[in-house]
Amino acid sequence: MPVFTHRPRSSLPLTDLGWVRMTDHFVQTVGAGAGNGQALGDLLVLADATFAPKSRFPLHPHRDMEIVSVVLSGELTHHEPDTSTALPAASVQLMSARDGIVHAEGNVTDAPTRMLQLWITPNQSGGPAVHRIFGPFTLKSTLTRVTPDDLRQDASVSMAKLAAGEQLALEPKPGRRLYVLCAGEAKLGALAIADGDGVTLAGGAATFTAAAGGATLVVIDTRT
Repeated sequence: MPVFTHRPRSSLPLTDLGWVRMTDHFVQTVGAGAGNGQALGDLLVLADATFAPKSRFPLHPHRDMEIVSVVLSGELTHHEPDTSTALPAASVQLMSARDGIVHAEGNVTDAPTRMLQLWITPNQSGGPAVHRIFGPFTLKSTLTRVTPDDLRQDASVSMAKLAAGEQLALEPKPGRRLYVLCAGEAKLGALAIADGDGVTLAGGAATFTAAAGGATLVVIDTRT
């Protein structure tokens, strides 16, 4: 039997700075509560952020962290001191900060942008920083892995896009657990999963069914 914990978005800390609204699933990243919260094993941060038009973070540094950004809707702009890069919806970015990287994420467009940012504790440190962009992916009702095999941790991120009524069965392997973020609405058995909710899944298989508007599921596979 599956063992799961439903974590409604409404129960998670929300920081609203006007130009960005951010729900933190684990350790908080901004606002008065920054640094509060508990990691899920190697998964330190999962921030669900919506940028207002023409908004961005200031440039800031990171070191020795695997940082994965997933663009759910709109267009994200990645800034470094001398360059900027546009990432359309269904794109994924890896920043392996290593000895250090300076960056800022934001939205230069006239429409909102929604993205997820994950911080994964690496299993090794040091070396030149690596910045890579993947996609945009054509998502289907089956899982598509969107992170590379050389991410510096035994972890991965996959995604699926379900139309109304479509199902996705997930089953963690022994010694693994899944964290599933729902963008849209779905059901897990009879349990309603709202937009932005998270589910921690271990043990046996569980089946998600998309509600009328469909759903994108972001599935993070980590060690227990």
